[in-house]
Amino acid sequence: MSKPHSTVLTILVLLSVALHAEPATSAGEVRAIWVTRWDFRTASDVRAIVENCAALGLNRIYLQVRGRSDAFYRSTLEPWGEELGGRDPGFDPLALAIRESHRRGIELHAWVNVLAGWKGKKPPRSRSHLWHHHPEWFLLDESGIRHRLDSHYSALNPCSSAVRRHVTRVLVDIVTRYPVDGLHLDYIRFVFPDPTRKHAVPYDAKSLGLFREMYHGTPQQKPAEWDAFRRRAINTVVYRIQEGVRRARADCRISAAVIRDLDRGRDVFFQDSPTWLAQGWIDEILPMNYERQHEDFSRNTRLDMIRSSRAHLIPGLGVHLYRNPDDLRRQVQISRELGAPGYCLFAYASFYSTPSHASRHGTSQRRLREQLRTTLRDLNRSEVRPQS
Repeated sequence: MSKPHSTVLTILVLLSVALHAEPATSAGEVRAIWVTRWDFRTASDVRAIVENCAALGLNRIYLQVRGRSDAFYRSTLEPWGEELGGRDPGFDPLALAIRESHRRGIELHAWVNVLAGWKGKKPPRSRSHLWHHHPEWFLLDESGIRHRLDSHYSALNPCSSAVRRHVTRVLVDIVTRYPVDGLHLDYIRFVFPDPTRKHAVPYDAKSLGLFREMYHGTPQQKPAEWDAFRRRAINTVVYRIQEGVRRARADCRISAAVIRDLDRGRDVFFQDSPTWLAQGWIDEILPMNYERQHEDFSRNTRLDMIRSSRAHLIPGLGVHLYRNPDDLRRQVQISRELGAPGYCLFAYASFYSTPSHASRHGTSQRRLREQLRTTLRDLNRSEVRPQS
């Protein structure tokens, strides 16, 4: 599909969503933050995170509880995350975060990496991990080789019905056993270390057999159909997840962090998020608009999409890129001026020192965190909603 055609389609889809749009949160503006799995190690860390978020005037936390097909909560389906020692740390981070958040009137959404299988230069220590237990579930390239162990994510194959069943089972288990306010999907797309070779996966026998059955050819013979096949696979993952989640918990809000250019997300990573919204499979998308240049941030936020989707599109702000608190102030103001239903900040470690590798140290970084905190508190105290 050509770029102009794709853009028009995206706008029309989001316009259809606007006809039945509802407020994103009963509290008014969504003031959210992403808290990564690297930001906490102890129960005290989790309590401090929630207390600090409340002090900043935030009303929604996306807490990462699944990173590499592992668990940061008590699960019988996947092993504990190695960041917590690969074993029960003596407390349940998700249960504790929910309890502390709800006590302060803050929404707690479980943030999950959906198709991220593993990441690291060493294999998982747990023999029950999918890397060891189901190596056939991972993407294979043209040479029949699984992605090597390095700093990139090695992804699960969305074309596999077994993968879809497992992921859905894991996520339904979370919303069934924990009173989360929402389920936040990340890495719900094809993941390739080198996007220029995106044609090269998945080349396992089952996926190629399904493609031949549907399109009567090979990926080389029918490249457009090959893209459609993979886009359909991602859509099916989203559909199966929402089907299971809504059956288990009709009140659980479903959102997704997506590539900020929705057309590029659809064409390059097969992440067709406008279709997910139009079909009602998810309730919100959060484009990861990580950009320090304010003109580019404003342009990427796409005024037309904000206006047409209203409560369904929440800009993600890359605070980790900011060099001064004015960057934060301006981009929150831009989001409000464009009429966005709120904003989401990446990430917690930009405001407070944490065990995360992304938490920078030194006097200048400590001063910047203090300034960012002061600015955010001021912004949230002075919130002025635009006229509709």
